[in-house]
Amino acid sequence: MLGEVDTSAEQPGEMFRKGWKQDPDAVRANILQIAREIFAAKGLSGARISEIAAKTKTSKRMIYYYFGDKEGLYRAALEDAYQEMRRSEDALDLTQMPPVEALRQLAEFTFDHHRNAVNFVRLVTIENIHNGEHMSRSDGIVGQNSSAIRLLENIYARGCELGLFRRGLTALELHWHISALCYFNVSNRSTFSRIFGDDLFSPRGQQMLRRHVGDMILRFVMRTDTDKGRNVLNSLDETRRILPGILRFLDVWDGKWASLAPGATPADRRIRFEAIAREMRLETPENVETDEEHWIDSPGGPVRVRIFRHADSAPQAALIYMHGGAWMQGSPETHWDITSRIADWNRQTVISVDYALAPEHPYPAAFQQCVSVVQWAHDNAGKLGIDPAQIAIGGDSAGGNLAAAAALKCRELNLPLQAQLLAYPSCDFDRTRPSYTENANGPLLKVAGMAGNNALYCADAEQLNSDPYIAPLAADDHAGLPPAYIAVAQYDPLRDSGAAYADALEAAGVPVNRDAGEGLIHGYLRALEYCPEAEASLRRMCAWLKAKCA
Repeated sequence: MLGEVDTSAEQPGEMFRKGWKQDPDAVRANILQIAREIFAAKGLSGARISEIAAKTKTSKRMIYYYFGDKEGLYRAALEDAYQEMRRSEDALDLTQMPPVEALRQLAEFTFDHHRNAVNFVRLVTIENIHNGEHMSRSDGIVGQNSSAIRLLENIYARGCELGLFRRGLTALELHWHISALCYFNVSNRSTFSRIFGDDLFSPRGQQMLRRHVGDMILRFVMRTDTDKGRNVLNSLDETRRILPGILRFLDVWDGKWASLAPGATPADRRIRFEAIAREMRLETPENVETDEEHWIDSPGGPVRVRIFRHADSAPQAALIYMHGGAWMQGSPETHWDITSRIADWNRQTVISVDYALAPEHPYPAAFQQCVSVVQWAHDNAGKLGIDPAQIAIGGDSAGGNLAAAAALKCRELNLPLQAQLLAYPSCDFDRTRPSYTENANGPLLKVAGMAGNNALYCADAEQLNSDPYIAPLAADDHAGLPPAYIAVAQYDPLRDSGAAYADALEAAGVPVNRDAGEGLIHGYLRALEYCPEAEASLRRMCAWLKAKCA
């Protein structure tokens, strides 16, 4: 019976009672987590306090102590579910984003949240069956959801002030449209799939629908009578021109990352990244040796390098390569396919650097290690079987940033480098560039998490934007740097950062070869197996590098 207090004999959870005395907040959170699962599965009437107690680290008596009765527990579980969603929204920091980007982020975040938090949607459905009567008795839920409306009011008002959004709408209307699109995707999945099949619920189908939700909300609010509005709408059409091979890759890639729990730590992401890279690794070219490793001392701490060397015994050109991974994940092993093919196709040596990762090792540790590897390669060229006059530096994404920064330092130290190979590099942190708005949701790299990731590498915002060894574009002078190959990707938020660095180098008289990466996305070199254009791009990089180091 609802509301009845049962103080009968304790369940097996009684053995954990000492724990709640020491950490009552943790016990309460544990009760709410289990309660959400059981209420979502069985509804209010079908759930039993005894079942919830048996699956928690406490007793029925303590559940009643915390929540009064079953209805009180159900109401608290509902409040907790909404609170979790609003906390995640707050973490996006949407008030600091341009309004178009912020509105898309909110719509697509809601899609992702509902898709991953199926129990949330079920709880909301159950409460609708009860005509919202329990929610009406909760001041907490009303307050939490008021914050969502205020957030939309902020985004919408800024868009109107900039002449991007049409006037006459309300934040409540926008919230209704976003919620309706995202809620149906979960609430009606079973019946929809039974009738029409489950193609739309495959990783590719969900990615497509997610993008559609953002597109539809933006098309609903954008002005069509101004150049600003029309330009944004035109950019929505552009995003549909991603190469088919990239989409095939994303099907696999997104599916493998789907098992990572929301709120995963950098350490969790590293473990998953290494596992995915092993699962997706291509066959190593038979003429490439990969077993040699060295540890090198540096001011940033000892650093491991793995050597990818062509079997040719002659002194070889060498590329010192820094992997991508937002400065917080990745290793020579995650980028094995890229470095082994450079070694094979160019009959050369690639020194792949396992630099220190943030947040445990923020700037300048990784930067110092990379510079030390360059010095070590010059000092040990004979032992390594490389030609000291044919050493280049390179990397992708965050690794491209480190390569460009190290090239600046090597110029200062008179350490010669023949070339710098930069694939979709981050060269500064100006998120007002058009590519950040056009490609706010990637794919693969999303703008929403950038500020947080960047802060893990360097928490000082002023230094992040002004130190040339963090933001190479900020250097006062780019003259005298080695020739550069800068490959960007059309659908990459970092595209304009790489292009701006190419402009700066050319203005300083540095020869630059540009690759626009049409139809490609950030991280496309991981798609070698799926996308012929990705392989063709890497082959162009190799041909240029071979010519520069001849």
